[in-house]
This record gives sequence, C-alpha cells and structure tokens, in this order.
Amino acid sequence: MFKLLETFIAVYETRNFSKAAEQLFLSQPTISVHISQLEKELDTTLFQRNGRTEVRPTENAKRFYPDAIKIIEDWQHASNKIADHHLAKSRLKIAASHTTATTLLPQILAYLTQDIDRLQIEISLHNSDDILEMASQHQIDLGLIEKPSVNDAVKRYQIASDQLVLAGDLKSPIWLIRENGSGVHHYTQQYLKQKGIVPEQIIRISSNTIIVAMLENGIGQSIVSKKTLTKKIPFQELNSNFHRPLYLLTPQHEQDSDVKTLITKLIAYLKSDQHWL
Repeated sequence: MFKLLETFIAVYETRNFSKAAEQLFLSQPTISVHISQLEKELDTTLFQRNGRTEVRPTENAKRFYPDAIKIIEDWQHASNKIADHHLAKSRLKIAASHTTATTLLPQILAYLTQDIDRLQIEISLHNSDDILEMASQHQIDLGLIEKPSVNDAVKRYQIASDQLVLAGDLKSPIWLIRENGSGVHHYTQQYLKQKGIVPEQIIRISSNTIIVAMLENGIGQSIVSKKTLTKKIPFQELNSNFHRPLYLLTPQHEQDSDVKTLITKLIAYLKSDQHWL
C-alpha cells in the first residue's frame, strides 16, 4: 500500500507519469499499474489524462493528497522510532546561534563523528537568548552562543573566540541588524551607542547568511563575524571590545549519563586545543 501511496504522491506533484517514474526509479508501466491498483482500492478515478504526457488530478485526488502525505509521514515517524530503539542510540540535541553554526559547529561535529554510530544528533538554529532558555528548560543537551548571558540553571564554558568587524558599504545609511536576543544584536547596539550613531534606515534580519548575502551585493553595512565574510565584502577592524568569546552551554542537572560523559570529553578536547581560544 505504501508503494501505491508514494506513486500517487509523485504523480500528483509532477502531473506526469514519466517524471514520477524517474523520481521513484520505476518504469512508466509500473507507475500506471500502481495508480490503477490504488484507484481500484479507493473505488474512484484519481487522474484524468491531458494529452500524451500530462495528467490532471480529479477532485477526489485533491481531497486524498493531504491524507496520503500524512499516512506516509506517520509511517516514516513510526519506523524511525523503532529503528532508533533498535540501534539504542543516545539522542544529542544541539542548538546553535547563527554565528556559531557556521564558525564553530562544523568543527564540533567533526569531533563528534567518532561516536556517530551511537548518537542520534539533532541540530536547530536560534538566537542566543532562546538557546539559554532552552538549556535552562532541559530542551537541549548542548548550546552554542556568542552572547555573555548567564542562568543559574545552566553551565557555561568559554570554548572559543570570535572577532566582529564593521562590514559592507560603510557610507550606506542602511544598517542590517539582527533581531533582539541575538549575540550580534547585543554588540551592534554597543557599537552604535559608543559611536553615537542613530541609523537613518534599519533592516532587521534574523539570519547572518542573509545579511552576508546582502553585504556581498553592496546593500548596507552591518556588524558581523569576520569569519562569515567572503573576500568580496570590504570591512573595517574594530577594537578589542568586539573580540568576543563563544560559549558552550549545558543544563545544570538531569542529563543522560552517556550524553553527559560525551560532552565532558568534548569540553576537555576544546579546552586542550589552543587554536579554539
């Protein structure tokens, strides 16, 4: 049945039997057979042919499509739960800020790959304040932030350093500024206050990647990590107040013992490798 549903979804989305066959690595006759079998099971017509190649979904197909998607997703979710239990992997939930996700996370993941056979790693991106809150609520096992935030329910380790610069068109009246709660926003406000700058125009963007892309296209100026810049983007060095530490966060208590041991080893590794600091 699941093969029939997968075929139906492919045909519905491509509106073409040949393209569905290519997508599923099946022959076109097999696609036709699957659709015929499903139509027989459901006692309805799902597609009307429109010319030699294009097909058009019927009203019943349109009604059935969301349910077919949900059935496949539920099956995959159930299968994943069984597979995870069978493999007995420890779940490691990591939340990274937008800066640490590109400057620090890849190296940490490279270290963790030595234990990948017994880990199920989940990664999400948030701003620094949200990550601190998630760690305090035990929603994550490990957080990576660049803002000097503290919480009594969270352990904080300084594991690396980062240099912020003023980048882009330094004569532009447009400032590209991260959202409240992000580490870069904290330092941007500090810079503007020190220089007595009141931006004429502000575009708030909750993504470093988008900010860098806009700077690369000559749009505005912004405070960003030097490590995120491309060679095309001009920048100006800032003083030592903008050489910031990067932090690793963990919940204060109640971690899985295997995960706790792994994170302890990771922190020791980071502290012993001087190029991080």
